[in-house]
Amino acid sequence: MKKVVVGVSRALSPHPVGNAFEEQLFFTYDGMGRQTNAAIRATHAACASAPEGASTGAQAFCGLECVTLLLQGGLRVRDSAGHDHTLAAGDVLWNGAGRGLLREERPAPGAPLEQVSLWINLPAQYKLTEPHCQLIRSASIPALSLPGETGSLRLIAGEWQGQLGPAETVQSLQLWDLTLKAGQKTSLPLQNGWYAVLLTLTGTLRISHWLHPVGPLQTAMLDAFGDETGLHAEGDEDVRAILVSAQPLNEAISGQDGLVMNTPEQLAHMQQALAQGAFGALPALD
Repeated sequence: MKKVVVGVSRALSPHPVGNAFEEQLFFTYDGMGRQTNAAIRATHAACASAPEGASTGAQAFCGLECVTLLLQGGLRVRDSAGHDHTLAAGDVLWNGAGRGLLREERPAPGAPLEQVSLWINLPAQYKLTEPHCQLIRSASIPALSLPGETGSLRLIAGEWQGQLGPAETVQSLQLWDLTLKAGQKTSLPLQNGWYAVLLTLTGTLRISHWLHPVGPLQTAMLDAFGDETGLHAEGDEDVRAILVSAQPLNEAISGQDGLVMNTPEQLAHMQQALAQGAFGALPALD
């Protein structure tokens, strides 16, 4: 049975993040992310050419994982837990904040940049774990053909046709980078009982059981019930989209920006910890 589209929304207007890039919000835990929990936030960021020394500044996180999909350009990501990685186009960084850290992104100067960022909520029992980080190089991500050579699927996390993605995740989820060739149709098997979110980046997409086209930088939320969805790349442009679908995390959310806990009391405790310096500090630049 095909999943029903619950709704479609357009990404919000761009806003600057430091002087690094402009970011557009697909959804967050104040809205749709409460229903799609554990996938609680998604953004798209881009800049034509970052200046020398461009930075997001130090951003505080706890109780979640930050997932960065670098689509174009170069990006240095470092945090107060000692992780420091430079990403190239196609790489993915899976950064678990756990009990708290400060994190900074610095785009490569003088080049275009494009990325999608996801926040994956951690279950209550893992919210205070030690920070962790997994750098997934593009070459290690399986690039698989969709049925009938209608397109391709980069398998970042989860399973597709018996293959597993390289991402090591706390809870069960699917994260796919999809390309559907112009004019082509395909059907994707999805987990029954899990919500799914499609983030369109380019092209115009038709989704089964939805009357309207879904264009660039729009979000389509698919209901938990059903075990597949049908897609059609309408027009003469390939569709590129990110699909994320996670086992439902039926836990309360109490958050402020990148601090995401279960109760207001826990959130207040983490805010105090941040103010007292418990999240550490970013090391001096080389």
